[in-house]
Amino acid sequence: MIFAKDGIRSQIRIGYDGKVHKTFCGPNKDERFENETRALEELEARGCDFVPRILELDRETLTITTTSCGPLVQDLPEERLNAIFEMLKDEFGVIHADPRPENLTFDSNRGRFCIINFEEATILGNPMESKQPVGLEWFGTTRSGARKPDNEDSLAVFGSESGWAKSESLQGRRKISDGPLAFALSDGMGGHSGGALASELVVSQLHVIIPALLGDYNGIGNPSALLEKTILTLHEHILRTAEGRPEVDDMGATVVCSLFSRGEIHYAHVGDSRLYRFRNGRLEQLTEDHSFVGRLLKEGKINEKEARVNPRKNILTQAIGAQCLFIHPDVNSSRVRQGDWYLICSDGLIDGLWDKHIEQEFLMAGLTNNTPKGVTMNLLERAYKEAGRDDTTLFVIHAE
Repeated sequence: MIFAKDGIRSQIRIGYDGKVHKTFCGPNKDERFENETRALEELEARGCDFVPRILELDRETLTITTTSCGPLVQDLPEERLNAIFEMLKDEFGVIHADPRPENLTFDSNRGRFCIINFEEATILGNPMESKQPVGLEWFGTTRSGARKPDNEDSLAVFGSESGWAKSESLQGRRKISDGPLAFALSDGMGGHSGGALASELVVSQLHVIIPALLGDYNGIGNPSALLEKTILTLHEHILRTAEGRPEVDDMGATVVCSLFSRGEIHYAHVGDSRLYRFRNGRLEQLTEDHSFVGRLLKEGKINEKEARVNPRKNILTQAIGAQCLFIHPDVNSSRVRQGDWYLICSDGLIDGLWDKHIEQEFLMAGLTNNTPKGVTMNLLERAYKEAGRDDTTLFVIHAE
């Protein structure tokens, strides 16, 4: 433990696991403890994603254990400062009693400012109906491409409800309160045997590494940092497995791993498999392709049409294994809202579908009350009809 603050009103310690432990002391400590607890719980229910999340409460010692939101902000222009606290009030109905830089942090994982210290905050009106979804419904499937008989893609679902002991079905529904849920998808490369082995190892080893590093996941102070470590550990494992085996020494794979827990999605990826989110009628690609063409697209030097016909579109700049010495996985997180749709897919789906086609399918799902299975099969059939040469693998997840 590291003491970050030893004051008259509170003591703050930061554990090596990233958790923040705040113990209330001094005048009115019981009232301030209860007020901060109520404010943080209400903000979580209202979907605010720039405040700490309560992990544990100890009313005997008046200690709140929360997620970390990064280091304190040293200085900030007054206009920017006021805008952050006004957003807290206007969008989430909570007035912070002390809008100063000392109550702001910067979370580098999220790339945004966060507000802390709600001891004297005011909650406006009656508690709002939670914006968090009650549960998740999902469906996943894969189909071999026409250019080769064997499928080199792999996918799996697993969670902590059974102690991470077994994989979930590729079709299912679960309450968010039943514990975290992980979705893993990988597209293999490296020839007939190498590609299939690489993707299979990626998915199976995620099932081993995630429990080893994250435990039950609910009490993790900085899940994004540990998810990044998971991907780096996975990369090292694939490199060691390929070493000294000429038949598969260049095997590699892409990976997308998404963890749903406590109303949030944490995700990490390497390669050009993708994660999309459909929210409020708009499709957004949450991941950025680690490819030569993906970089040009990100920099605005080419458009989607030009990217699809570029002869170098399949050249990856990094992958799991594939003799890459170093990788830099992209890791991020966001709140999950009622009605969100998520799509995790290999590039086989993208070969046959433009982003506008995917968006259209989710728009129709809202109009027709289609299920994740129905959306999945519609996307798969349409992509296979338009292209179908490469293996096509996808998950569709709906926040109910």
